[in-house]
Amino acid sequence: MKAQYIKRTGSDTLTLFFAGWGMDSVPFADHTGGGDLLLLYDYTDLTFDTELTDGYRHYRVAAWSMGVWAASCVVPGLGLDISESVAVAGTSTPVSERFGIPPVIFDGTLAGLNDRSLASFRRRMCGGAAAASVFERCAPERDIESLREELRSIGEMSAVKTGSMRWDRAVVTMRDAIFPAGAQIAAHTRDGAGIVTEIDVPHYHRETLRDIIEGRCWIKSV
Repeated sequence: MKAQYIKRTGSDTLTLFFAGWGMDSVPFADHTGGGDLLLLYDYTDLTFDTELTDGYRHYRVAAWSMGVWAASCVVPGLGLDISESVAVAGTSTPVSERFGIPPVIFDGTLAGLNDRSLASFRRRMCGGAAAASVFERCAPERDIESLREELRSIGEMSAVKTGSMRWDRAVVTMRDAIFPAGAQIAAHTRDGAGIVTEIDVPHYHRETLRDIIEGRCWIKSV
């Protein structure tokens, strides 16, 4: 797992944002509201440097897509007092017929991954060609081989490692063409999420993610 501070100003509050598969810091470089922001991405492994979270009084966790699984696996073992947590467009069991991406779809994505299929994936991720064109202006700067290795690793690890985090809030993306909305709802109901909110957006919706990352859509833990 890679980690990069997007914002580090000496705030007493740190948001840990677990991004989705294939990401890096580029799409989120301007998400600088709220306190300090630590981006986690590239789940080729789930190694986490705990020193990165030292020195803060308050901690928030936000996760999107495959980051929901990664956060669910990593955060419970960090020993942090998490005040708020929200999962968006993902589940703790990312490859699953009932609770995630159907295995045949996941395996097909991995087997056929190339520049052309990645472009198609991003159109579905963004909800159409126009939104995907906007995303491409700030697309991750990673090559196909690194994306293939990450996806392969996620498939292998998630088959034996399921997350155990109870989310304060789960945001279900109802026009999601990557993680089926029904699977999201079923998984978060199973896992006991505090509040499950349905919103009419695709898998990647820049404005929604920005609001959640920057703390404008948080709820208090109960």
